Amino acid sequence: MTTLAEHLPAQVDALWRDEFYNVRDGDFTMHFTTPYKTAILILGEKKNRMSVFLKLPELRYLAYIFPIVRNQLIIYTEAMADVMTYVLTTVNSSTFVEPSPTANRNILYYQLFVEVKTLM
Repeated sequence: MTTLAEHLPAQVDALWRDEFYNVRDGDFTMHFTTPYKTAILILGEKKNRMSVFLKLPELRYLAYIFPIVRNQLIIYTEAMADVMTYVLTTVNSSTFVEPSPTANRNILYYQLFVEVKTLM
């Protein structure tokens, strides 16, 4: 994720100017094909390899929203402990349980409660 965040704007600029821009970091590779102005993002090696092909407009959109997605992922990662605590608390409850006062406020606990009850 960090590699993609660091190199995405440069990849967009390179595609725009028809220049080569290749990145390889561990199992992650990013390069582009000139005839179609398409970036290829590859994760994994040989058997477990997954590829995504993105045209320039799609790559520009990804570069625009990527900081937002990255921040959301950070927020949800920080809230995982609170979510697990809440789920374990509500599993045996039949009515909505208020989250603890110190619980992360970025989680929609009522919606989480409904989802937990749907699965049970």
